[in-house]
Amino acid sequence: MSLRDQKEFLSQIHPFELLDERQMDKCIKHMDIAYYPKDEILITPERIPEHFFIIIKGIVHEYNENEEILVDFHQQDSFDANSLIYGKTKNNFKVYEDLICYEIEKIAFLELIEENEGFKNFFLNNLVNKLQTLKEKKYTSELSSFMIARVADTVLHPPCIVKEGTKLIDAIEKSMEFHTSTIIVKKQNGEFGIITDSLLKVKVLLQGRDLNIHVEDIAIFPLLAVNQDDYLFDAFSLLIKKNIKRVGVVDNDCQMVGILEQIDVLSHFANHTYVVDSKIKNAKTIEELKEASSEFINTIKTLNAKGVKVNHISNLIGQLNTKVYKKLYKFIVPKELQKDACFIVMGSEGRNEQIMKTDQDNALVVKDGVDVEQYRPYMQQMTESLIDFGYPPCPGNIMVSNPFWCKTVSEYKSETKKWIENPDMQNYMDLAIFFDAFAVAGDKELLINLKDDLFNKLHDKDVFMAYFAKATLTFDTPSTVANFMTKSHNIDIKKTGVFPVVQGIRSLALRERIRETRTTNRIRILEQEKILESQMANELLEAFDVLNTLRLKAHLQKAQDNVKINNEVDTHKLGKIERDLLKDSFKIVNDFKKFITYTFKIDKIS
Repeated sequence: MSLRDQKEFLSQIHPFELLDERQMDKCIKHMDIAYYPKDEILITPERIPEHFFIIIKGIVHEYNENEEILVDFHQQDSFDANSLIYGKTKNNFKVYEDLICYEIEKIAFLELIEENEGFKNFFLNNLVNKLQTLKEKKYTSELSSFMIARVADTVLHPPCIVKEGTKLIDAIEKSMEFHTSTIIVKKQNGEFGIITDSLLKVKVLLQGRDLNIHVEDIAIFPLLAVNQDDYLFDAFSLLIKKNIKRVGVVDNDCQMVGILEQIDVLSHFANHTYVVDSKIKNAKTIEELKEASSEFINTIKTLNAKGVKVNHISNLIGQLNTKVYKKLYKFIVPKELQKDACFIVMGSEGRNEQIMKTDQDNALVVKDGVDVEQYRPYMQQMTESLIDFGYPPCPGNIMVSNPFWCKTVSEYKSETKKWIENPDMQNYMDLAIFFDAFAVAGDKELLINLKDDLFNKLHDKDVFMAYFAKATLTFDTPSTVANFMTKSHNIDIKKTGVFPVVQGIRSLALRERIRETRTTNRIRILEQEKILESQMANELLEAFDVLNTLRLKAHLQKAQDNVKINNEVDTHKLGKIERDLLKDSFKIVNDFKKFITYTFKIDKIS
């Protein structure tokens, strides 16, 4: 292989493309080609290498002390920097398929680490930073301001701030100096409120009130605010969720630094999400609501193409889904019945983690003393309408049209008691799905009541919780990822990766009485409560993002090919970086499974 070919090969492998020309020449000068037959032992705790390996052809397996395969290395993979840097290893590296590789001399490799900061950071960073670096490398060409923009990056309007006790007429005069229609009111305790033009019309002009009243008499408290360092997309999601046109922007000292207007965010993003939201809001018939819902797939494709993180996409689509359910509930259920029941979504919909319309998981909770039967025909219509909207029926019939999922508060309490006292796999599954429930329409207090009751029933139920958490281990998570040379190449990414994280975190959240439903938010709360160490929490968040990103990519490809959407990912179609990301994510998932086993003492139950 010529010098040019060697440079070309190395430049395609991260982080070698970070080396400058002199450093690349130095690398090649101290690099040779080597061959090792199948079953050759390359590295052991007793045999630390004198070279850094880069695979040209072949496969190497890394085993732990229990002879379990931790990682499989393929073409363009490299190893083992840790052995060279720290002079020790706990693992064994063995050739699985005849190996042809480059070997870079240890001294040269360590000198390159000292000379190049980016090169050094990649090998010395922890797994979280490595995942982030790989993702940045993967998506750099796809990134746009849509994904990485912060609130401070867009147009912020100077805030017109007045203190409580200020006369309204004086506040209006000040707002004219600021050329704004928004007045911010600051209380002595530091809390902010807001007065808008529409508020002046409703609370002052129409009521004929004097302009000498104090601003706090009509201001709305508190003013919703975001931090200037927050992602702009998160601020956009808040505007959509709350149906508001502006939010305050504060700095890290909670000082108001500006006003963020919805129109400016829309101008920044220039996408049609707002149009979809407006269609839902303005829909006057079920057919118009269906039309608005049909736009979701284009929204998802647009956001994904712009490089928006999957967590942001699921959050926004979840908000839009909630609005569809709420409006459909109002269209179908008579007004006099709406207040006596609560329509809930469960499972991935309840966690706000379903992006594509894969299936329905929903139910109705009816107030005690109210006849459930009068709701049944409307719930049947809800299910049929959602199917017509493109939300497939649940294979397990976990839908509001099923009488099992349409009953009174007391009946649900009896059901949760049975789930806990007579545990079996179906009861565990039903409890897991129900625990993720989120109220989207009707009286939300009914669901709050049920979750309070559920938490109380689980007090001191350690054995039950151990069995509940054991579901985390239901599916095997591979330690290797097939490349183009292997036969088995389809991985169910939900079963092997997503579900273990969801179920493990759900188990911890249930034990700790955490009401939040989103997995990512649960992880952060568990970190705050010292249930999860920060490193594990960060690793899980990164792995969860990788797994769901690859899952969404596969979903969109299947939708484009007009084939049934499932959770299988074809590893033959993954690039090297995606394969590296998946391998590292699976490693995190397997470590998390061990943590769950230890935490809930699963090995102590049958």
